[in-house]
Amino acid sequence: MNILQFEKVNCKNCYKCVRYCPVKAIEVKNHYAQILTEECILCGICTIVCPQKTKGAISETEEVKAAIRSGRQVIASVAPSFFAYYSVSFQVLREALLQLNFSEAYETAEGAYLVKSEYERLIAEQPEKVMISSCCSSVNLLIRKYYPGILSNLAPVLTPMQIHSKLLKERHPEAVIVFISPCISKKAERYHQKSMVDYTINFEELAVLLEEAGISFSQGSHGCEDQYRSRSFPVGGGILSSMRQAENHSYLSVSGYQACVEAIRDVESGALSDCFIEMSLCEGSCIGGPSFRDKGYSLLSARMRMDRHVHPSDYDEDYNLSGIDSTRPVFSASEKGVRAVPTEAQITAILQKMGKRNKADELNCSMCGYASCRDKAIAVIFGKAEITMCLPFMKERAESFSNQIMKITPNAILAVDMDLNVQHINNAACNIFRLVQEDIIGQPVSRILDEFDFVYLLTSDIGHYEKNTYLAEYNAYLNQIFLFDKAGSMVVCIMKDITAERQRKNAIMKKKIQAAAMADDIVDKQLRIVHEIASILGETAAETQIAIHDLKGTILMDDEE
Repeated sequence: MNILQFEKVNCKNCYKCVRYCPVKAIEVKNHYAQILTEECILCGICTIVCPQKTKGAISETEEVKAAIRSGRQVIASVAPSFFAYYSVSFQVLREALLQLNFSEAYETAEGAYLVKSEYERLIAEQPEKVMISSCCSSVNLLIRKYYPGILSNLAPVLTPMQIHSKLLKERHPEAVIVFISPCISKKAERYHQKSMVDYTINFEELAVLLEEAGISFSQGSHGCEDQYRSRSFPVGGGILSSMRQAENHSYLSVSGYQACVEAIRDVESGALSDCFIEMSLCEGSCIGGPSFRDKGYSLLSARMRMDRHVHPSDYDEDYNLSGIDSTRPVFSASEKGVRAVPTEAQITAILQKMGKRNKADELNCSMCGYASCRDKAIAVIFGKAEITMCLPFMKERAESFSNQIMKITPNAILAVDMDLNVQHINNAACNIFRLVQEDIIGQPVSRILDEFDFVYLLTSDIGHYEKNTYLAEYNAYLNQIFLFDKAGSMVVCIMKDITAERQRKNAIMKKKIQAAAMADDIVDKQLRIVHEIASILGETAAETQIAIHDLKGTILMDDEE
């Protein structure tokens, strides 16, 4: 059953969930993070740290509302940490639940009393044994999945939720049992084969139900009508404080993943003996869990609210719940598959693909979410991570690629900041302006170019524009494209040196003009020749006319004679 669900839509490649997941039960594929259910211990940390809020647990609020609407008897079992979350007495919370049409509400502290009593019995029977409390579902999952060698040290006792639901089912066989707590792992625990819990909702979901129904907590008494010492279970050391402690036996309390793992390793190594260990995966126990952190409650303030309702002087030794079997079979190891240990050659090959060619390259910066580059390489081998998650490697590769492009491109590239100081310039630009990078980096762009174009782009709404210009100082014609990168607060100018092309065009134009002038000269000369020929022809024609006239006269004279 997938209790935790991730939404791909808003996953942003931040790897924060991987970084904070204590057992790295998250895989990243195609740049999206997904839960590995078989490795997850349901601590819920990923749901809190995700900045995009793409991770959350399944909700059964609709099923609970449907059960209430159906007219069935719906009974709530409320975890004692509600005191810290809502800061009201149980009577006040019960009245609110009844207004939501729950049939009845009881404190899970009833079941917690049976749990602590069973712990006392086991310790009396085996005082020499190292025993770990079994109340925290995430601790149970941690040991079952990752430290199965000490399963025999995990107390074979049902959790308060399981025992209380069993108790309520005996009282009300036909009832629907709804467990209300701050814990995500309880949502998985309710699916256990022998669980008698029908639905689980957390405190946030209950708050939404109350808000939707327009129900607020009454201003009645905030005192404690019935006092269960086992109400202290959700605070650090709370289980121990509720127990009768045997002489010559050690009682230890640890909370938080790292402290739990250290204690587990001490148990494995045999460093501990004759002791009972209260173990909670959340720092400060249940009141330091995801629900409280998501609401912004500090551990100190949550503890203070608990102290208002749980009084160490009250002891519920006369509370009789005999006849309820709180034992369970010894925990079995999880079916989580054991991964083969990768070889050094495999790890080295992945490290080299990540640009880690020697120890000095292994920065172990944890930006990918893993504690070391080696751990990341192993995760890549197992298919849980991608090489591209190594941000220093990707940055170096991008910079190297960018630098290569900047070096070999024939275009001149210049970038200035918002203060119009040069931040980047490539070799092609240096050649145009006849300088070296050290001469201009950090200097005003006005030293080499008119700053008007940069100012215009910064103050206008357009993102880019193009123009041609002639720089007389450098005898260069340039095609310039100006781009404004708002995200990077930079103006980039890409320049193509078109001097040779412009000079070629100018030369061609000059030849065309010369050719046109030559054609004009030829036409003029031809016209002059035509005029000269016409003039000569005219004179010749006149002389011919005169000669013919004289000849005609002569001929006529002969005829008359």
